[in-house]
Amino acid sequence: MNTHDNFLEGCLFFNINALSRNLLKLAEKEFKPLKLSPAHASLLLLVYDTPGISPKHLSRLLNLTPSTITRFVDSLEKKKLLTRETQGKSSHISPTEKGLGIKSDVALAYKQFILKYNDLLGTHSARQLSFSILTANKRISEFSDQND
Repeated sequence: MNTHDNFLEGCLFFNINALSRNLLKLAEKEFKPLKLSPAHASLLLLVYDTPGISPKHLSRLLNLTPSTITRFVDSLEKKKLLTRETQGKSSHISPTEKGLGIKSDVALAYKQFILKYNDLLGTHSARQLSFSILTANKRISEFSDQND
């Protein structure tokens, strides 16, 4: 089949999901030695930067549902990498000593992942693509929020 005959070539939904799966494979290779998923590593980096962060704030930053954040935090608490402190109705997430002990390894794995896809795509192209996807995601999210 000629690639010009494939309607999926121009389908944003298909191509974003295919790209996401391929990026996930690259990321999983980088975080495998730490026994962390890329999503858990992203959450950890945010907690390192903002100890005492609320699950609601993590949910907004990671664009994940509160229940997903709860599952992630539960998993990282079991590994003794995070602690959750509850005060009334609010809770705050902070790294443990063990969690802080792998901070540089998590940051390095993330950096290696970014360098890998920058090498494959070109730094400028990767940044442009990231910004375009961010902008598109915001527009679609706003539309979805208004039409729910």
